[in-house]
Amino acid sequence: MLLFINKHPCGRQKKGYPDRLMDKLEEKLKRIENWWKGENKGRPLFKKTLPQKHNDLTSVFDIPWTSEKETPDFNTVIVKKDISKTVYLGEAYPAAPHTWGARGTPMTMAAYLGGRVAFREDTVWVEPVVENWEDFPLRFDKRNHWVEMSRRLMEKKIEECDGSFLVSMPAFGDALTCMSLMRGTEKLLFDIMEKPSAIKEKVTDFAEAWKEAHSFFHAIYREKLPGDSSWLIWAPGKLCVCECDFSTMISPSTFEGLVVPELEILKNYAEYFIWHLDGFEEVRHLDVLLGLPYLNAVQIAPPPAGKPPCASDTWIPVIRKITDTGRGAYVYANNEEEVKTLVKNLPCEQLFIDGGFPGKTVEEAGSFINSLFPGTI
Repeated sequence: MLLFINKHPCGRQKKGYPDRLMDKLEEKLKRIENWWKGENKGRPLFKKTLPQKHNDLTSVFDIPWTSEKETPDFNTVIVKKDISKTVYLGEAYPAAPHTWGARGTPMTMAAYLGGRVAFREDTVWVEPVVENWEDFPLRFDKRNHWVEMSRRLMEKKIEECDGSFLVSMPAFGDALTCMSLMRGTEKLLFDIMEKPSAIKEKVTDFAEAWKEAHSFFHAIYREKLPGDSSWLIWAPGKLCVCECDFSTMISPSTFEGLVVPELEILKNYAEYFIWHLDGFEEVRHLDVLLGLPYLNAVQIAPPPAGKPPCASDTWIPVIRKITDTGRGAYVYANNEEEVKTLVKNLPCEQLFIDGGFPGKTVEEAGSFINSLFPGTI
């Protein structure tokens, strides 16, 4: 029965540190580890979060931080609410996100490297600051204000961690997307055309800074927790959720000349790689990505409303191309029929299905899951 409900941490405590994770969380992470290693058996991995009682689902993690101009009192940060009201089916687990402001905090490297941060209603943005790349070195500095904010936030969440939940690392981002925030998209496109060698040098500098940033925060994470936990998924070793939203504006040859060298640097540091494929426009780079032997998996970002879902004739051949190489595919479903379509048309043991299961009660979801994979719930 793969079902995790929060309760008191088990095992002996020492200086406030859990000696181990909760049994159900350990069980989930072991199955995710098998998926990473291509050793998952019997059924796909899947995630579904439900309220213990109908309409009783509460926000699990929060932080009262509303403006980039203020520094919150990290001693009063709301790190964990009552997660006993939430049921985590399959490989779902509670995780404290790395969030500044209201919602998401993507591309934190743009801030760590000197970008101007602005809190917006539903995200955190970084505004352009680079006038000339020659005058703007890309180096990780732990004294940077936003590095300090992330450090204090992570340390507080790790301090509160009792073994019943994970703590997510920052969403560092990639070179070209972060550089487009710091420089401006149009200006960076001209830079790539007019100064390709200079931009390639900056990509190299960014990758080296990324390794330093990850190492800095991973040391905090590893004080209590195993592996590496990102905004997307946990991995049994150092993890790179690699991506390049900017790649929708460049050709496959430019992708190969600028994005692949970044990954080639990171492969000597990170142990697990999953590519965040954000939209069908990025599919033109898939052949290049699948030629990288260290890429373990590809996530198909959830298609927006009105676009074909993962369980469609548009995406099924793309996902099959990924799984045919032996890699994992992290996909999304909106309903039970889409789950059935994915399982029917793809090697289910290589899939990680996010969502798609009935959402009213645990019993309803469990009945559907058992109809597909008997004995799971």
